[in-house]
Amino acid sequence: IFSAFIFSTAVRSAEPESSLMLFQAIDERLAHMEDVALFKAQNQMPVEDIEREKIVLSDAKQLASSHGLDPDSMERFFIAQISAAKAIQYRYRAALLTREIPTRLVDLQAGIRPALDRLGNDIIVLFATVLHSRSAMEEQSRERFMNTLQSQLLADAEREAMFDAMLEVRRSQ
Repeated sequence: IFSAFIFSTAVRSAEPESSLMLFQAIDERLAHMEDVALFKAQNQMPVEDIEREKIVLSDAKQLASSHGLDPDSMERFFIAQISAAKAIQYRYRAALLTREIPTRLVDLQAGIRPALDRLGNDIIVLFATVLHSRSAMEEQSRERFMNTLQSQLLADAEREAMFDAMLEVRRSQ
């Protein structure tokens, strides 16, 4: 009984740290969106890439399932995250309309996309860690989440939508 208590206490004390790590991984993933937008602007590509979104969502659902998470609830979170990412890209592209497009080289295929894929995987693993001993993200974490996301191009409504979707992520039944 004592060992179970110690383990339970250790898991509970690790939860806030794993939640923060999850929030930081989401923030880091979104921090790449200005470079994604720059690459797309430099190469006259649209912000929306529906085929890539389908791949990201499919991969997220598959990985979520393998980590004991409900794939449909994870898909809803990734849809909210993709929407926030596109909003950042659109805002950055709009800002570029009034100034010259930067010439610094960014490589979507070899540089940015592998980082985004890694962070997407990390986010799912961190969700699994956070939900290991509870059934869902907790509302009391909303303010911490909102304060963790640093992008100036991200509106509070997008932060809220992502957190609302986070509240729905569940372990598999």
